[in-house]
Amino acid sequence: MVPLRTLIGKLIHKSHADLMTLTDTLPSMSDVEKKRQILTYTTFMRKQYMKMLNIMAYLANQNKIFQDTVDYLHKIQSGLPAARLRNFDIPTAVDVLTTGTYQQMPTKIKDMLTPKPLDDKEVLEIFQDMNDVIRMRMITTEVLPSPMQKYKIENGRIYFTIQNEFEVALTLMGHSNDRRWWIVSLDMFIEATSTGGAAEDVDITLTDPQKQHLRNNAQKQLVPPVVPEGTTHTPLFFPLVNLYDYLHSCCLNMQLEILFIQSAMLVKTRWMNQLKVQMNPDRTKLTLTYWKGGSPASHWARPQNNMTITVRDELKGLTQKAGIGASVALSNLSASDKPKVLSSLKYPKNLLEVLWDESSDLHTEENLLDPGNLNAEQLVLHVTNYHSACIINKFKEVLITQKEFLEENGLHLSDAITLPDSQETVNAPTLVVRYRHQRFVSIGADARTGKIKVFEASDGCSEGDVKLRGLEERLNNDPANIARHLLWLRSEVVVREVISLGKQLNLQPYHPSHMNLRQEDLTRLFGDVITPSNSKQKYPSHCVFFRFSQFEDWYFVIATIKNEFKSWLCCINKTYDQNGIYQTIVDLTYLDCNQLWKDQFITKINMTNDDTKGTIKRKIDDVVEVENTPVNETLKKRKVSIVGNESNTVIHTYSNSIDK
Repeated sequence: MVPLRTLIGKLIHKSHADLMTLTDTLPSMSDVEKKRQILTYTTFMRKQYMKMLNIMAYLANQNKIFQDTVDYLHKIQSGLPAARLRNFDIPTAVDVLTTGTYQQMPTKIKDMLTPKPLDDKEVLEIFQDMNDVIRMRMITTEVLPSPMQKYKIENGRIYFTIQNEFEVALTLMGHSNDRRWWIVSLDMFIEATSTGGAAEDVDITLTDPQKQHLRNNAQKQLVPPVVPEGTTHTPLFFPLVNLYDYLHSCCLNMQLEILFIQSAMLVKTRWMNQLKVQMNPDRTKLTLTYWKGGSPASHWARPQNNMTITVRDELKGLTQKAGIGASVALSNLSASDKPKVLSSLKYPKNLLEVLWDESSDLHTEENLLDPGNLNAEQLVLHVTNYHSACIINKFKEVLITQKEFLEENGLHLSDAITLPDSQETVNAPTLVVRYRHQRFVSIGADARTGKIKVFEASDGCSEGDVKLRGLEERLNNDPANIARHLLWLRSEVVVREVISLGKQLNLQPYHPSHMNLRQEDLTRLFGDVITPSNSKQKYPSHCVFFRFSQFEDWYFVIATIKNEFKSWLCCINKTYDQNGIYQTIVDLTYLDCNQLWKDQFITKINMTNDDTKGTIKRKIDDVVEVENTPVNETLKKRKVSIVGNESNTVIHTYSNSIDK
């Protein structure tokens, strides 16, 4: 064996000698050779020293193993004298040899083993026993809220089903002296509409974690309160009442949240910029404001344009009986506890209430808040449709009260439309008014925007969008004066027809504002037709000047005043002053169209037809033409005609009034 010290010394001397030799020989070598020799020396010596380290580590481990071996041998030598052979288990051997099994096995081992499965008969007997226990508990001890009076007991469980809210199955667990209710299953029936809803493509049902969280919280309602030490009075605790109150409140909150989600989707889609949704911080009140808060026409019919859906927490209704046989438990109550029990059993404690215009009457027998088929858009459409019907009904009431004014001005409320009563709100009604012969205008309200819409109801007699949109604007801003707005439309149409006829006769029409007349000339011309109450009005609102093409200074002036035509013939000259050019009326005469008609037509006809008797009836806004058909008695045609019938000629009378 070579000592380790000698091995280490030789390795050191060899490495030093090789290093000295390398130092002496390196100067005579090239640079590449120098690097090669240095690398060779370094690599070789590193390997040698690594081997030395391994040897030293091995020797250190051998020393430890040797020391441990010595220690163990010494321990065995010390403990071996005390070792003895164990006595034989003679009783156990006798039991095994005589009975064939071990008789001293601990009985605790049987409790640790899996019990034998019950057969069907034993299961049915256990269920029957559990049903009896639950039935006795319900008869003698439990206090039930009135909505949970009906229940079903089977298979060791009791089932409570609340229509359109929830179904819960309970069973009893624990020792016989302290059995508590345990929730076996819980199903919620609150759902949004599956078709046609605003959020039909969004899944708003409860997830599995939410269902588990709801079940855990419901289970906490069945745990009795902790009685402080030293307290002799036991607080009132009705587990099933607490369970129903909690689940019913959850159902109401779920309905409100679903309606809020649907309403928020409506704001972003079909009811954009027409619906506003607000939820209070407590999330117990949902406010829906439609029609951007409402136009003057909508406020004129109904003062408010919003509805609220709130969870109302209020003791309401008659006191309900607690439950079958619960008097056994209630008979032990003190006098101070009985009022508390009475208050806790009043139902409904809270409910989902819809208020529109501060009233819970939604004017329908249909259930608009079906918990199993919630649809916020259906609710909003019902309210807006009924509100639109209120606007049209209000219009009709106003027109009926102003019936004489309408007839005087040639306006007639059509009887062809039937307005729905307060129970019919499927479609908003429309109001049809005849403003000209065989020309009707239909007035309705848009249920989504609340704006009054006007449409031409007759075929082939469109007055254009400009006039109808003007009537819409007037009705939306000032709905109370609907009769005057209809008269405005009628007058606008009449003036347009007059202008059209004037152009056919080569007459150039001018509006009074384009004539540049002074105030005294306007007063001289229209002073008799403008009422003193309209002192700010310079000329009639529906008036037109016609200039003759052959006589440029002569004008034929025609205006519609109280459903009649007023006409003048005047001569107007241009005048210059310091303010510029203006026109002056130099000659003026009033034209009585009745007299002119009689002088020009009726007298001549009488001279040529002495035997003819009759009347000629002409209406100012009619077109003069000859027709070969008799006049309809129900719809009088606005045309002047001389009808030839064999040898007799029927002459109609003429008047200045516009057709009525």
